Amino acid sequence: METLSPQIIEIRDQIIEQLNDLTLEECSKKLKELFNQETNDFYKLGNLAARVITLKKRINLILNDSNEDNQNVLKNETKKSENMIEGILDGKLADTANQSDWVRVQVKDTAEVNGVRFPAGIQIDVTNEDATRMIEGGKAILLDHKE
Repeated sequence: METLSPQIIEIRDQIIEQLNDLTLEECSKKLKELFNQETNDFYKLGNLAARVITLKKRINLILNDSNEDNQNVLKNETKKSENMIEGILDGKLADTANQSDWVRVQVKDTAEVNGVRFPAGIQIDVTNEDATRMIEGGKAILLDHKE
């Protein structure tokens, strides 16, 4: 919603047209310099309006770059998940640990394993290494080997 006078809009458009060949960052710097040198209030307002447009363009550019980065991350994660699913369907485990390396324990006291908190009484399958740590710490008891 434009609330600027037609004179200010005209000045703004003239300024933007003059700086059209510059990058957005260079344009921002130049607008700042012009504002500091200007004495006419109408030109100062036109300059500020041009700065607002330039800032909006820079923000949109940053947001678009961020969205592209997020989309690339999402594509990579999707590809990893697809590869993992294919490996499981082919009978290969994506995890480096063998099934025989897993044991079942019952958590005695609330415990955290690899960043996941488990409440007391729950039975979980963990690697031998995690099971040893939990048992030695008095947080779990060994139930049996996972079949």
